[in-house]
Amino acid sequence: MGEENRIFATGELLDGVYEIMQLLGRGGMGQVFEAHDHLLNRRVAIKAAWPNPLSPPLRNEARALAAFQHPSLVSVHTLGEHRGIDYLVMERVYGVSLTQHASTRWGSGQKFTPAEVVQIVLPAAEGLSVVHRAGLVHRDIKPDNIMLTPVHRVVLMDFGLVLPEFDVNGQQRVAGSPPYMAPEALLNTAEPGSGHLVDIFGLGVLAYELLTGERPYTGSTIREVIAAHERGQPVPLAEARTDCPLGLSQVVHEMLNPNPQLRVQSAEAAAWHMRAVLENRSQSDAMPLSRFKPLSVLIVDDDVDLAKILAFYVRQIIGRADIRVAHDGEEALREVQREEPDVMLLDLHMPRMNGVEVCMQLKGEGLAQSCSIISVSAGAQEHDVQLLHQLGIHHFLEKGSNLRERLRTVFGELCGDRVLATD
Repeated sequence: MGEENRIFATGELLDGVYEIMQLLGRGGMGQVFEAHDHLLNRRVAIKAAWPNPLSPPLRNEARALAAFQHPSLVSVHTLGEHRGIDYLVMERVYGVSLTQHASTRWGSGQKFTPAEVVQIVLPAAEGLSVVHRAGLVHRDIKPDNIMLTPVHRVVLMDFGLVLPEFDVNGQQRVAGSPPYMAPEALLNTAEPGSGHLVDIFGLGVLAYELLTGERPYTGSTIREVIAAHERGQPVPLAEARTDCPLGLSQVVHEMLNPNPQLRVQSAEAAAWHMRAVLENRSQSDAMPLSRFKPLSVLIVDDDVDLAKILAFYVRQIIGRADIRVAHDGEEALREVQREEPDVMLLDLHMPRMNGVEVCMQLKGEGLAQSCSIISVSAGAQEHDVQLLHQLGIHHFLEKGSNLRERLRTVFGELCGDRVLATD
């Protein structure tokens, strides 16, 4: 690519700090460069966008990414301007795109094992759950936008189409990559508050493609992909991959449901099911998701009466459950060390060791990595919430009226078909 077609030239110095080294990639809206940060003596990635009034400003992407801290999301360093062009300084991620990796594997005649697919989709879902908890939607989940690093890190890339949840259905033009787009995204009919389900569908397409080598809905244009949807459902994974665990097959097809209301309802729920597949991969494939072992729930609260109420609510919501109770942080740590729960209901305000300190110690010791933690507290402080977000905790329930139904909603996101119908 000639220098005349680049936004920035090799050797160009931005703000006297960032020296452009090479072009890493380009797309319809901009280009990504490798640069040397002379101030901190490190390599960074610089993303710059072509001036275009129809494209979302690069600062939207910068603000979205700057709010997140997660291994599956790129760290943002700063936003700058050079020659009237906005640029975003990001962490330089070394690795290959999932597209490149898959092409190499398939080119050599190797399939992805179901476990390998889960190990890619699971961290991507965890990263998406952070994005969605911030009220944002990625809108362009596809193999090109997932990077695999040599240390087995899975990173979501290119948040150029990111939008606030409430803006998704108000766009004047359809945006995304057609083969990975949900029907409501193709038709621009997403309901308010359901934009995150578009990302769930894209993740389902990606999982199906990795397992079968084929996309569930073929075509390169919106019209072609809509026609593929109209022809009916894709070949069931149980037929295309006889070695695929039934639990994995079920959750992928749920992610691909054309009706967004029947889809897996959150990225965290998708991640939860993926972890269940890994943990139960030695069990009989005839065992459906809803018949896995009883959900293990640890309730951590120094209020004995409230702990009993929470245990009662959990049994009403999910039926069979292995419920344990800890009345302080130290007891909670001992319970986790004895056996890691699937879900923890954690009070933040406890004597001696509060809930935030519990989470920090769990993180520091590498415990409860597969546990979904729900903060149940009376008025969590903003700085506590921000810290918990950084620790990977994104569910917050305030004690008080209607707690059971609010808890039911969260369990619905996490556990899907385990939640009992409302009486």
